[in-house]
Amino acid sequence: MKRITFLIILLILTGCRYFNVSPVNGLTIKNLTEKPTQKEIVGLWEVDKISYDLIEEKGYEKKEIELNLKSNGTFEITNLPNFINVFDQTSEKYVDTDGTWQIGKDSKEENWVLHMRFNDSNLYENGMSTSYDLFLEEEGIIIWDFIGDPDSGERFLYRKK
Repeated sequence: MKRITFLIILLILTGCRYFNVSPVNGLTIKNLTEKPTQKEIVGLWEVDKISYDLIEEKGYEKKEIELNLKSNGTFEITNLPNFINVFDQTSEKYVDTDGTWQIGKDSKEENWVLHMRFNDSNLYENGMSTSYDLFLEEEGIIIWDFIGDPDSGERFLYRKK
């Protein structure tokens, strides 16, 4: 009985984002142990096929979504679907938005993340700050953003173009 109780507690404590591999879609990824360079981060990023499949599952027309991380610490995102703001969706299905970015540590000071500060827009009326996870896979760095509850498996995964 003690073993079962211990196992249940262990599973609860290691759920969601505490494993060092992706919790969804069978990807094998690892947290970054070194701070990514400007060269690795700056540039155009696009969401992957699974992200586009999610968009279509939600009844949206498929449009190319690009994240442009600029060397001056600003970003622009084109065609971001409104459902990524799970709290207050605009009537516009797709929004172009912008803001500022920087690389830093997560709230536990353990893993490197992409801190994003969205400016006021139709998507985020008063702006918003959030952090996107950075992971390493064989092809390089990926940017990972859960949509709502991480246990839902709904996410956007950006790969550099």
